[in-house]
Amino acid sequence: MFRIFDILLWPFMWVLGGFVFPVQETHAWHVRKYNWKKVKGLVIKGKDKRAKFGHEAPFGLFHMPIFGGLTKYVVLEASGFNQYWNVGWQGFIHKLPIKQNRIALLVGKNGFIAYGLGDNISSPECKNNLRLKVVGFGELGDNKYNGIRLF
Repeated sequence: MFRIFDILLWPFMWVLGGFVFPVQETHAWHVRKYNWKKVKGLVIKGKDKRAKFGHEAPFGLFHMPIFGGLTKYVVLEASGFNQYWNVGWQGFIHKLPIKQNRIALLVGKNGFIAYGLGDNISSPECKNNLRLKVVGFGELGDNKYNGIRLF
């Protein structure tokens, strides 16, 4: 049912994103809390200094560049997964499976720590912790990394 909401929201996300690609795919129902202290993370140092709102903004304003949300992103590459992987950041994991090895994330106003988990996000021992590396940085609409999803 949530995938139907995702499809219906796509045009609105395109407008709120400033009519540029890629379109933000993350909504509240895509993430869940996760004990990330057990996994090795990658420090993302990028900062979106022009944004008025960071990840802590209410109502998802950070996903809405037309209202001052984030516009800078980082492209991460994962290695060591079988069919899919999931990306996470401080305290959360994104539940949508990523089948390609690269994903884009908004960098935030102060950077963050990201991690990747392969194929089984419920592993308590985090044996499926993936190695992530930064491929590059960009700004929404720059067409530098076409075809890479934005979470």
